[in-house]
Amino acid sequence: MADKILFLSLYEPSKTGEHIGGPVILANDILKVTDPGLNVDLLVYEKDKIMYDLPEYIKFISWSKLASRTKKRNFLSMLPKNLYHDVPCYTINVQEYDKIIYYPYFAALFNLKNCNAQIYTIGMDSGPMIYLRGFVRHKNLITRAFCLYGFMQALSIDRKAAEVSEKVFTVGKADAEFYRSVYLVNAKYIPHPITPLIDNIYPIEWKRGEKLRLCFPGGLTRYYASGLMDNLINLFIKRAEKLKNKIQISFLGRIRYKQLKHRMEKLSSLGVAIEYTEFAENFEEYLSKQHVILLPLVNGGGTKNKTLSSLGMGLDMIGTSIAMENVYGVKKEHVAETAEEFIKLIDLRISQHRLFGLETEEVQKLKAYHSVNKWRKYFWNEIQ
Repeated sequence: MADKILFLSLYEPSKTGEHIGGPVILANDILKVTDPGLNVDLLVYEKDKIMYDLPEYIKFISWSKLASRTKKRNFLSMLPKNLYHDVPCYTINVQEYDKIIYYPYFAALFNLKNCNAQIYTIGMDSGPMIYLRGFVRHKNLITRAFCLYGFMQALSIDRKAAEVSEKVFTVGKADAEFYRSVYLVNAKYIPHPITPLIDNIYPIEWKRGEKLRLCFPGGLTRYYASGLMDNLINLFIKRAEKLKNKIQISFLGRIRYKQLKHRMEKLSSLGVAIEYTEFAENFEEYLSKQHVILLPLVNGGGTKNKTLSSLGMGLDMIGTSIAMENVYGVKKEHVAETAEEFIKLIDLRISQHRLFGLETEEVQKLKAYHSVNKWRKYFWNEIQ
């Protein structure tokens, strides 16, 4: 008889991401390639019902059936920017399970009762690495203090997951190396899968005489983009007279900090067309209506779906090496590290009236490298 496996998730799976994005999409992708011969139950933090249609061979277990609140939140867990929330307050009875999968690292904070199971952890972007990068890259003292605070919390959480796990699976090469070298844990990198939602969606043509549609596709908070994003908009402002008849800007999501909002308003007042969309019901369809996706990230993760979806449908894009990290097929025309380099690559496209999206054969190689079936082969088959 097959081992009984509990997939313990902080997030309800969803193929579209809803308002959460990457974590729920990755959960969906991993679950949908579960081997039908496995005996897998899904337990989702504080969910007694879910909207997601599970594969018929995966059974959803209501939260209240296995979990109970056994502790009160302590003072530290109620501080601003705390990563723990009330997760450590719950105890889960896992007596009937042979194997448990934490998704992601934070699931290690739950207390397990009657546990004799082997434990595996699926991570996304390494929390300690994100905060460490932020500490190094940001100059603002308050932001750096927040990064240090987040780093210490994330380090503690990840250490707990690593200590109890037979193996840790990551979607980043550097993340896997981090867990091997810092925690001395067996860690394996598996490429982040590319969503099938982009199938049969193709980018619009950039016709002669049309403005170049530049798109900032969300996630550009002060923490992740401040500095580079501001510098890029300032360069747009300086060149507004020359660019206003050549470009238009699409901005997805809320503008999260006042300085950027004021600079965008200034740019608009100088005649550069800016279109704001707070939320796109169909994210892939929204992307396909753009010409060039811009990702001026100075820190963080969480952009893999944006990058993979864009390149996978043949869209052109320009982003930092952080935005393009662990993505197959990226070209030099796609990468810029400074505002000046972003402008230079935009000028290249305008002067040549040319986009640098991947060709059909390159897209096929990208999709093969980031195939979700690798999670069946290198994750599900390995834990059996």
